Amino acid sequence: MINPRAYLTSVKNVRKGLEARSKIITVLEEGEYSAIEISRKTGLPLHVVRHHLKRLKRDRVVEKRGRGRGVRWRLTGAGQASIEEAVG
Repeated sequence: MINPRAYLTSVKNVRKGLEARSKIITVLEEGEYSAIEISRKTGLPLHVVRHHLKRLKRDRVVEKRGRGRGVRWRLTGAGQASIEEAVG
């Protein structure tokens, strides 16, 4: 199932990307995780997770905390609201 927050305003939303972003968002709904942890939980390759995290960050759906290997990703309220308004 495609999560409504997986739709981005800055890119063309193709099914494969929507599915990957939906998996990432589902994991982040549980809390903050590193890209490696997200990759393990979703089964997506690490480079795919990082690619989609950057796109989600650009649309303010996620944000990162920390630096270097200590970076943790989490959902933001601002991006979620704007995406839901665009889709809904």
